[in-house]
Amino acid sequence: MKKVLSTMLLVSLVVGMVSTSFGATVLHRLGRSPFFRPPLKNVTDLRTMVATSGPALEKGFERSGYPTLYPVFMQQFPTADIEEIEINKGDHLLWMLYRKNGKGPVRVAQDVTWDGATPFKAFRMYLEQNNQRFEIIIPYICGNLALRAVTDTVPVAKQNIPPTCRMTVSPGPIFCGESVTVDASASSDDDGSVSAVKISMLDSRGKAVEEKTLTQHPFTGVLAVPCGGEYTVRAEVTDDHGAVATSPACVQKVSGAPRFVPVAAVGFMHLLDPANFISVRGGLEYWVNEHVSLLGMLGYNFHIDGSQGDDAFSADLLAHYHFSRYFVGAGIGWWNMDDDSYDRHQREILDGNNVDLILQAGARVYGETDAFNVSVFGEARSFADSLDELHIATRLTAGLLFHF
Repeated sequence: MKKVLSTMLLVSLVVGMVSTSFGATVLHRLGRSPFFRPPLKNVTDLRTMVATSGPALEKGFERSGYPTLYPVFMQQFPTADIEEIEINKGDHLLWMLYRKNGKGPVRVAQDVTWDGATPFKAFRMYLEQNNQRFEIIIPYICGNLALRAVTDTVPVAKQNIPPTCRMTVSPGPIFCGESVTVDASASSDDDGSVSAVKISMLDSRGKAVEEKTLTQHPFTGVLAVPCGGEYTVRAEVTDDHGAVATSPACVQKVSGAPRFVPVAAVGFMHLLDPANFISVRGGLEYWVNEHVSLLGMLGYNFHIDGSQGDDAFSADLLAHYHFSRYFVGAGIGWWNMDDDSYDRHQREILDGNNVDLILQAGARVYGETDAFNVSVFGEARSFADSLDELHIATRLTAGLLFHF
């Protein structure tokens, strides 16, 4: 009889704490089989429990069927957002760790439902692993770590940061028909890499007259600058996620100066013999490069003063060397003038068709080389076959040279 009574008493005590049916656990009371002692009062106590219970926690996660969750727990726990909640009657837990009577090895109760008279307080935190979210609770009174729920999480697509476009264009200024080098090698992508750069030459309407796609670093290419008007070089950068970006730094105006430029010159000419003329000339200048140009001009020289001389036709072919705003030049010319007032010796020198040797020097005083500009110039010319008669054949000119 005593044995029967003892058995019934033991069963009653166990049922007072836990009821089990086919693996499911109905929990009526906490604190009889704590995982950790003393009871937890705050987060500091919780951190102490975790710090001192590593092997038991690892064993518990292993026995619960979630062995890979232990390293995740230990890694994420220090920075986890820990809340204080209440578990109400009827709330379900997937499993709970405990020690029988607070002693011995860690054990696992599966499929646990709280059926106590009052709610119990617990800490709550979440773990993230393989697109799943694990809700972990830890009751204050016993530290019995439990898994409350596992939910799938939709991975948030990482927002791609557009690439940054940077570009340089060289050289400049140039002549139309020549090419510029577009260098986009300084472009970058903060969250990936630059996969391609498209460089374009756009007309005034924004229409591409030439395009190239560069797919290899250093993303450098050449574009020809057409003649006539102003054009725009633009670069567009594509990153490894397909995002396309440009920037003000990747848009640059370019224009090619024409090689043939209309020119005109007007000046005051003095013949040492003596006579004075107003010289008017016009023609074309051809730019060989940014420093050297060739001028061809036809002129008419109006005789305005002097006891001798007459109007004269002229034709000049000159080469100029330009540096900064200045130029020097030399060339040959043709001079045709008839005048019966000369004596015989003078007519032999001055009359008819004569070949001139010409020297020039000047400076640009208005405008730039790629637009309308004006230069002052000085000129000395004399007949090639009368260099021993410079006092008769030399003409000195000061005037203005116009580039249109």
